[in-house]
Amino acid sequence: MITKSYFRKVILQYRMLADGLMYAERNKQLCQATIDFIERKEVMKIHTFLAIKQNNEPDISPLFNQLWKEGKQIIVSKTDFMFKQMRHYLLDEHTPLELNKKGIPEPIDAEEVAMDNVDIIFVPLLLSDRHGYRIGYGGGYYDRLLAEAKSLKVGLSLSPPVEKIIQKEDWDIPLDYLITPFKTYQYG
Repeated sequence: MITKSYFRKVILQYRMLADGLMYAERNKQLCQATIDFIERKEVMKIHTFLAIKQNNEPDISPLFNQLWKEGKQIIVSKTDFMFKQMRHYLLDEHTPLELNKKGIPEPIDAEEVAMDNVDIIFVPLLLSDRHGYRIGYGGGYYDRLLAEAKSLKVGLSLSPPVEKIIQKEDWDIPLDYLITPFKTYQYG
């Protein structure tokens, strides 16, 4: 059986080999699909991940100025590797960021906030399937967040979903939606 760890290696290698122009075009299309989704759902509080640049992750930060102008709040996380949890912070145009040991941009000197009343959580992923299940980086940070969240759970991917992820765990939480440059998928 092909394992999640195998998929993680293959997808990361594929991303690293992706042509820069293809990445830029797909990311631009993904940003447009994401802003359309946000407008349709009329959300005000958005939790999102900040892209790991060296992994060619989807990057919706080009949308932030527009979202702030529309009065929307953007919340990002900071990882506590020792306790395997994330803390959440309000991000604005003046929030300084630094890279953590995994290359994830994180806020410095920002206001910590609770996840109450967050409308949507944009979830990072390496791969997802047509049933809303995803393969992440393997730390379980988002699995724990999604298990407690009442928010819409929305994956962002530069690639369409695969048919089915066979290796699922009891703690895997399916997405409500998956936004890709090509199509938005609704689950459940």
